[in-house]
Amino acid sequence: MDKLKELKKDDNTLIVFISDNGAPAEDVAHYGNRAGNNKGPVGTAGSFESQGKNWSYVSNTPFRSFKSFAYEGGISSPLIAWFPAKIKAGSIAKGTAHLIDLAPTFYELAGVKYPDSYDNVKTNPLPGKSLTNLFFNGQELNREQPIFWERAGNRAVRKGKWKLVSIYPSYTWELYDIEADRGENQNVANRNSLVVDELSKLYFEWAHQNGVVDYDKIKPATPLLPQRGQARAAAN
Repeated sequence: MDKLKELKKDDNTLIVFISDNGAPAEDVAHYGNRAGNNKGPVGTAGSFESQGKNWSYVSNTPFRSFKSFAYEGGISSPLIAWFPAKIKAGSIAKGTAHLIDLAPTFYELAGVKYPDSYDNVKTNPLPGKSLTNLFFNGQELNREQPIFWERAGNRAVRKGKWKLVSIYPSYTWELYDIEADRGENQNVANRNSLVVDELSKLYFEWAHQNGVVDYDKIKPATPLLPQRGQARAAAN
C-alpha cells in the first residue's frame, strides 16, 4: 500500500483481500503419534498447530461444519475489495461470488482479452463472471451458470437460491434453500426432487468435463478428514 501511494497509483488500483475458506478441520491436540511436531512459534514455517474442531464450529457460527466439507462453514470466505476511485468505503454488496470470478474481473479492468491460445496450445474457456458491477455499482450478482465444488469426495452445486450437497462417504444428496436457510439446518431434498435431479445432473456433467476423479479410487488408507459421525460428535 505504501508503494502504491508512493507511485501515486493507489486511487487507480484494485486490491482484493479474501480469507482462507472455513475454520480448520484438524484437531492436532488429539492426533497422537500423527500430530505434527512444532519446530517454531505458531505462525512460522516451523509450526504445525490448529484451534481444534470445537473452536472451529464456534468461529464458523452460524455456518455449518468446517474446512474441506462442502457446507457453508467449509467453503465460504469473506472478501474485501478496495479501489478508492470506484468503491465507496464501508459499502456492502450482495452476491454469490467464487474464486473463478477474479480472473474475469482482472482481465476486464486491464482491458485485455483472455487468450484463445498460448504457445500454440489452445486454452480452456475462462470460467467465472466479472465482479465489476458488484464492486463498483453495488449491483447484486446474478449468476446464469451454477458453481461447483469437490474436495475429497465432498461435493456441492449452487444455482440461485438452491445448494445441493453430499458429504463423503454417504453420497446422499441434501438440498438447502440458502436464501432462507444459510446455516443449512433444514434439508428440503424430499420436497424438491426435481431440483435435486436437475442439480445432480449438472454436477455430474461438470465433474466429467473437468476430470473429477472418484475419491474412492484415490483415497489414502487412513482418512485425511473426520468422518460424518466424528463431525457430529464434535458439534455436540
